[in-house]
Amino acid sequence: MIDIYLVTGFLGAGKTTLMKNLVKVFENEKVALIVNEFGQEGVDGAVLEKEGMVIEQIVDGSIFCVCRSDRFIDAILKTKEMGIDSLLVESSGLANPFGMHEVTGMLHKLSPDTFHYSGSICVVDAKHFKKLSDLVPVLIEQVQGADLLLINKTDLVSPEEVAKVEKIIRKLNSEVPIIRTSFARIPDDTQIQTLRWHRGTMKGFLVKQTPGIDKFVLKFGPVPVDQLVIWLKKWADRVYRVKGFCSEDSRQFYVQAVHDDVRVSELDHKPEGNFLIVLGPADDEMRKMIQSSWSKHFQTELTLA
Repeated sequence: MIDIYLVTGFLGAGKTTLMKNLVKVFENEKVALIVNEFGQEGVDGAVLEKEGMVIEQIVDGSIFCVCRSDRFIDAILKTKEMGIDSLLVESSGLANPFGMHEVTGMLHKLSPDTFHYSGSICVVDAKHFKKLSDLVPVLIEQVQGADLLLINKTDLVSPEEVAKVEKIIRKLNSEVPIIRTSFARIPDDTQIQTLRWHRGTMKGFLVKQTPGIDKFVLKFGPVPVDQLVIWLKKWADRVYRVKGFCSEDSRQFYVQAVHDDVRVSELDHKPEGNFLIVLGPADDEMRKMIQSSWSKHFQTELTLA
């Protein structure tokens, strides 16, 4: 049987980094990846695909929404012919993992004794978890549905703050094993392959629409990467997540911002354009502010789509 592992976590918690690390954990097995992103532009999938990992990208909606669940199930069924041992699924930051109850039921009907759901690996951001858990209900559901939980980015906060996050998590899910990590690094002695779905009695369902969140794409010409970072730090703490690509002097960079934490890493492939995806609370004034701020900071044109 093909083992399915679901990776959950809110926007910017470190899911894509965790996916890279999980591939190394399964290096002795044949593994396939499915990446689900909320925006129309597949940034996480593009980053993983450049490393030859992704077999399917499902964008602009959650795999646990009726609008994308059929495609998700079709993508899983395709792996039957690939001879794989395990399937890693990166869900969108707004996905409720209890939707896997419905998906596994459909898979059993369509292809009995082919797939085994091993459970959900949830990654949370140690720095922003407390604030976000008060604002975003799905984050609570991701923790409640976890069979293994990573408190990530522990290098950005004090041990006392990490302990507070763990205490909140324990109230939501008293049984889940917890690992404290930086850069979603998994300790060598962690037995991911022995993970088991402990929340099977908590029935879930597919939602009719993804929870309300504003998303838009910023498209622009070449700009200095260091100046782009300075510009992002002026306003990125007012949204949930910013991620995308920027090119400079024939070099391609992956740009991401989670609140006030803006990071840039160079990619080993040719430039494919400049754009950033912004995800945050619905706010028309935010778009106007971004457009105005760009005009003051850069000479090139900015397009919001």
